[in-house]
Amino acid sequence: MTRAHAPKPNQRERAQRQTTIDTLLQRALRGLLTIPEAALLAEYWRAEQRLADKTRRSLGATTRALEHHRAAADAEIQRLENQIEELAAGREPQERAA
Repeated sequence: MTRAHAPKPNQRERAQRQTTIDTLLQRALRGLLTIPEAALLAEYWRAEQRLADKTRRSLGATTRALEHHRAAADAEIQRLENQIEELAAGREPQERAA
């Protein structure tokens, strides 16, 4: 059985903002949106865009870090495989400068 954790304040705010956006969009589609509601819709939409941009930048940085670590791991695997081949051939492994 998994326990549900209470949402963090920013998660609650985002859920509330998204619900409000949905409601205001429905009102807009019916032609019932007031000017203050339109201003709120624009403000909330901009907040969501800022959050999406921040998330996209963060994911890009994470992807670059993962690629760097993957390349380093691949190089180490290759070095160890070469060392194993040298040992299997009865040769002393060559030390390579890092």
